[in-house]
Amino acid sequence: MRFLLPGLMALTLVLTPVASRADALRSLVDKHLAWRGGDAFTRLESIHAQGKTATGGLQGPMESWRHRDGRVRMNADYGVVREAMAVTPKGGWKVNTSGQVEDASPTDARDALHRVALDFGTALRGGAGAKIALQPDAQRDGRTWKVVRVTFGDEDLYDLFLHDADGALHGVLIREDNVTRFVRLGDWRQVQGVRMPFLEEELTDNPDSDSRTVVETLELNVPIPPAVLERPEDVRKATFANGRHSTGFIPFEFFNENRVYIPAQVNGRATQVLLDSGAEMTVVDTAYARELGLKTQGQLAAVGSGGQAQAQFAGGVDITVGNLRLTGLTVAVIDLAEVARHLGHSLPVILGKEAFNQLVVDVDFPNRRVAFHEPRSFKAPPRAVRIPLVESAGGQRAVQLSIEDRPAIEVLFDVGNGGALSLFPSYWQQAGLLAGRRSSKTLSGAVGGMRERDVATLKHIQFAGVTLKNVPTVFDDAGKSMSASDRVMGNVGLDVLGRFRMITDYSTDTLMLVPDARALRQPFRKDRSGLIALPSEGRLVVKLVAPGSPAAATGWKPGEEIVAIDGQAIGPDYSSTQLSRWRYRAAGQTVVLTMKDGGKRKLTLGDYF
Repeated sequence: MRFLLPGLMALTLVLTPVASRADALRSLVDKHLAWRGGDAFTRLESIHAQGKTATGGLQGPMESWRHRDGRVRMNADYGVVREAMAVTPKGGWKVNTSGQVEDASPTDARDALHRVALDFGTALRGGAGAKIALQPDAQRDGRTWKVVRVTFGDEDLYDLFLHDADGALHGVLIREDNVTRFVRLGDWRQVQGVRMPFLEEELTDNPDSDSRTVVETLELNVPIPPAVLERPEDVRKATFANGRHSTGFIPFEFFNENRVYIPAQVNGRATQVLLDSGAEMTVVDTAYARELGLKTQGQLAAVGSGGQAQAQFAGGVDITVGNLRLTGLTVAVIDLAEVARHLGHSLPVILGKEAFNQLVVDVDFPNRRVAFHEPRSFKAPPRAVRIPLVESAGGQRAVQLSIEDRPAIEVLFDVGNGGALSLFPSYWQQAGLLAGRRSSKTLSGAVGGMRERDVATLKHIQFAGVTLKNVPTVFDDAGKSMSASDRVMGNVGLDVLGRFRMITDYSTDTLMLVPDARALRQPFRKDRSGLIALPSEGRLVVKLVAPGSPAAATGWKPGEEIVAIDGQAIGPDYSSTQLSRWRYRAAGQTVVLTMKDGGKRKLTLGDYF
């Protein structure tokens, strides 16, 4: 609440505390800069550190180069997982877990430059576009600290925890992409007159993802060799047999018309893999990894659309699709059993972005077939609409679409999302999209679990030059999942993308779409029952009764079990049959549901969101 007081006395009352607070901030910052080394810290040009790092049960050597002008190179070798990234003020590159070289996203580069401005004190001296402000005192590790907040004109925050007496730095609370972590610094030593930390501990909300880095050697003010920043040769993970440049088209299973399953071999074993451009790395189910004899290492938190899941890593995985071979992949090993039960289909492997990075991927939805090509040999179909693919965090790609004539926003391009559209709270809350709109609840998610979320219908969206009407949309919450991001605004899935022949070329950051007139005329599938139920051993178990729905109006409860629909028993292949689409039938139709005890209940379908 804000009060306005008239007269000179009011002006004095307002300005005096502000001036005092500014003086306190300046005094605290000056003490900190003096504690770091005064003039020697001001003259600091570069930092070269070597040591050991550990996270999630993995450990290995690390090396980093940082220059005050914004040049950064970081390496960490955990054995099964290796990380490398280089950034300059003009951009950068990084190496993913399977060894493929990718462009660093603009936000990855921005984060690195922010850290440079903090490490060299540039931000506290008013450089790098930074602003500083004194925050309320905060408790940390059993003590009270003065807090100086540093911002750079974007959504990220950096809070420095300083000792009041001498300005000593205890650590930095960092919020980037709406994720908060605390970097605790210790074992401070004088090097060439500059006080430097030889211990860095990064603490997150999941202990499995915490890390600890011990510096063993530290050099200051040494030139960075140009070769350190040079982009390495890309490691070819994707090759074609017999001198071919393409797999040609391969039929795929378009399961439930919202998942793409491709026949493949994984380490020589025939299986189906789920194609997922939204997966930052390929995932193998825990049980299937045991069948393959994969040796797993480490344990970290993996963030998916449903929240966090525990992940391990395994190397040496080869995936063959037709005459295409993806070799030497490092995969995440995650228990996908619950996700598979929700889908109603086995889920041994999720084939992630490694299949997209070095190939043109042509998913011909109208004809249920897919092809992989070397980029240099591929010719786009003449009617393809070209859309830029924007590099996002984690090497994923985003596209632009607009909602009900609002300015275009960036949403993740996600072939693994079986729905139409999910919007993240950083966008939909600010835009007030649920205000005055009829909404209900649904269950949504995948890796990390299923979560209850809002669902409503958008009047229309514009995408690839096409207007799509009455789009069922999930309004994600701000839980600990990928939807917490404030850098992308949502996630577009197969119920939109599947209305086109869809071609990706990551080498040119291009998405090519050929509209399918028949598919574009089809209305979006929309639940009209309000019974969110999952198949389990020949029955449907009600997990959620949507508020305001026909099911809610007729007294349905979670936990009730259905064994037949209109007299047809729910079999083991229920999810792949037309029977599973009963809830999408037209409003006004009546469905007879047989309960586990043999009783029958009628449910008249209707629109409720």
